[in-house]
Amino acid sequence: MPARRKPAIRVRAVDFIVYNSANMKRSKKFYRDLLGLNRGGEYTNFWAEFATKPTTVCLCSPGKRSKWRGKTAVAMAVDDVYKTVERLRRRGVKILMEPVETGVCHMAFIADPDGNRLCLHQRKDGTAG
Repeated sequence: MPARRKPAIRVRAVDFIVYNSANMKRSKKFYRDLLGLNRGGEYTNFWAEFATKPTTVCLCSPGKRSKWRGKTAVAMAVDDVYKTVERLRRRGVKILMEPVETGVCHMAFIADPDGNRLCLHQRKDGTAG
């Protein structure tokens, strides 16, 4: 078996999977009442998390004109989002969204070879998964 090339990044865990919602109230009711999922940490009209350890299920309501509408994404925990984006950029990976900081994390979005969105995610508390 040929030797594997050293990967550009180390994925620690899958932190969350996010689905977009055209009607957040309806979607939250489906996941909460029909599937029985418990509320997670953040639960607003734009973003809703459900505590489904070890990986969180999230809903996002990006708006009708957003380029993210209808796109699912998997968030992978990395040690440093900013350094990871630079490493991947040098390897020719398409960066969909440059790193941003939120109240609880740092994140960026990249595309795989088929155009699927992947979120690079770094929680401020250092946890993963």
